[in-house]
This record gives sequence, C-alpha cells and structure tokens, in this order.
Amino acid sequence: MDWLVFGDDWGAHPSTTQHLVRHLPEGDRVVWVDSLGMRAPRFDVADLRRSAAKLRSMVRRKPKSGRRPPDHVRVVAPRVLPWHGHPAAVAINRASLRASLGGALRSHGVSRAVALLSNPVGSLYLGDLPIEKTVYLRLDDYARLPGVDADLVAPIEGRLLAEADAVVVTARALEPDVGAGGRYHYLPQGVDTAHFGRVPARVPPGRVLGFFGLLAEWVDFELVAAVASRCPEWTLEFVGDVRHFPASVAALPNVHLRPAVAYERLPDAVTHWRAAWVPFVVNALTRAVNPLKLREYLAAGIPTACTPLPEARDVPASVVRGAAEVAAWLADVEVNDDPAARRARREAVALHGWGARAETLRRVVEAA
Repeated sequence: MDWLVFGDDWGAHPSTTQHLVRHLPEGDRVVWVDSLGMRAPRFDVADLRRSAAKLRSMVRRKPKSGRRPPDHVRVVAPRVLPWHGHPAAVAINRASLRASLGGALRSHGVSRAVALLSNPVGSLYLGDLPIEKTVYLRLDDYARLPGVDADLVAPIEGRLLAEADAVVVTARALEPDVGAGGRYHYLPQGVDTAHFGRVPARVPPGRVLGFFGLLAEWVDFELVAAVASRCPEWTLEFVGDVRHFPASVAALPNVHLRPAVAYERLPDAVTHWRAAWVPFVVNALTRAVNPLKLREYLAAGIPTACTPLPEARDVPASVVRGAAEVAAWLADVEVNDDPAARRARREAVALHGWGARAETLRRVVEAA
C-alpha cells in the first residue's frame, strides 16, 4: 500500500501520525508532507521564528539526524504560502504542490496513493494528485484548539468529514452524533512498549509526581497549585515546552519546571518518578483528547492518574477529581506500588503497540 501523508513536521515531536507511519510495513511506500499550517502567520516573535525554521526545512537538502525518517518514508517540505483561505494563494500552492509532490511520488515509485490527512488543510490540494482513497485521521477538535484559525479550518474540515472515504478518530467524542454511514472508525492511541519498557521496574526513592508534554492552557493549574499545597512532601515535576504556565504556580517551592527532552531520552527522564499524571481541565476540547502520555506512563510501569477525561476510562489509570483525591491516590502509591505492580501496568498496555494500531489502520483503508 502506498501513502501520501499530510501531517506535522517530521521529527519535530513524536506525533500519533508519525508513530503510525513508522510502524507501517517496510513494503509500504510513504511520501510525507510536512505541516501546511492551520492559520495565517502573525507578525510576532514566535511566528517569525517558526517561519524561519520552516524556510530552513524547505531549502535543506538532507534532514537533520533527529528528523531522519525510515527508509520507506520520503519527507517533503512543502513550498507553500501560509494563507490557505485566500484563493490566489491556494492556486499558487496547488501548482507548487502538484510539481513537488507529483515528482516525489513518481521518484518513490508511487502511481496511486492513499491520502492520509491529519492536517485537514491538505485536502485543498489533492485534486491534481494521483489519489486512490482519502482517509482523515482526526486527532483533535481543531475548531477549539488554541492556535488554530477556526474560521479557516472549520469549513475545510466539514467538507473533508463529508467526503473522505474513511474517518479515523482517536477519541469517541470526535465521531459525529448521527449519520456516520460506517465511514467512522475508532483507533485509540498506541504506545511504543519497548521504548518505555527501558524504565526499570524497581520503585525509585523519593516522592516525585511527574508530567511530560506541552504545558499549555489545557493543564489544570488550579489543581496543580492545590496539590502542591496539600502535598508539600511531593515534588511536582513538569518536563516540556512551556506555552502557558502561571508564574504564581511555577514559583511554588515544590513545583519544578524542566526543559523538554527528545523522545529518545524520555525513558531516562522518568526513571526517578514515583508517580505520573495528566492534570488536564475537563472541557469541550479535552473531552475529545486521548493523551498519548497515558499509555506511555503505563508502559514505563509508573502509577498513573488522570482527571476524568472520557478516554482515560480505557486504561488502568486512577481517575482523580480534585486535590483531596490526588493526595489519597499518592498515599496509596506509597503503600502499594512495587515492581510486580509496575510489571502489571506494562502488561496491561502490551497489546496497544503502534504496530497493532498501524495494522488496524491498514485494514480500515482496505475496507474503505
């Protein structure tokens, strides 16, 4: 099976789409298109830096070592104008992508491809390409996602949801209420069990409650502050890039911010964690989120808790609704966690590997 994938920037962070593509059979040929973006750029420092990075990726002939894809994947940095809501820019982009992606498909030996889109904007540019089927991998409720131009994405996504041969969702809340017509398929997040299985099963000393991932508006900082106050003997460690983190919470003596680490180093970064959590607010956005990190924590054997997100009910994580419940859970962890319990958590997610998820995705595409 051959693929044309519109995803995020290859190697920028370990996304669901990249995990799935990495675990497709080596006989599957993949042309991967780096992110087209989902909003027009603003003229602020962050966007200027992001635009400069995108420009460098366009002109770079070889990927950096950290971005190197497997042999069956060819990465294309698209040369496009980021104003996908303007007809003139779309026309220019279509001509550019017809040339670059058509050439990449031909040189990769692909005559007909399955278009897999985790960025709905890619659907604007499929008409001139040799596409056999179109599959939308819906990972978020983009109209509610901070940083996305909802006015741009909502109509594009609406057409894609109606016209795609199959829609694959990572959370049940991303399915329509009525009239799916058998085209919708639930594919929960997977996990690299071998990667996180590198974490020793022994219980580390100390009391560290950890979190890794992007620190943004969906973190429940009121809960974080309440837990830090109620459990002063515990260190609350946060590892990741910071988009939003209130200074008052970061200043608490037992709240520690650590810089993001590469995916390859995540197992080393969590070996001293006694417990891990996903302290997300529960709202319309997060009800449609299936956090990758839930299964990754469990594959590392770490006791795991999560606020009551709907998708958390399918994993052996404790559900916590406030600081008192977090404190009670941490007290239980101190008493009952041991190497056998850590091995049992790993076993609970052993069948949720990315290889199995990629196989399911292929079956969905074959049946579409």
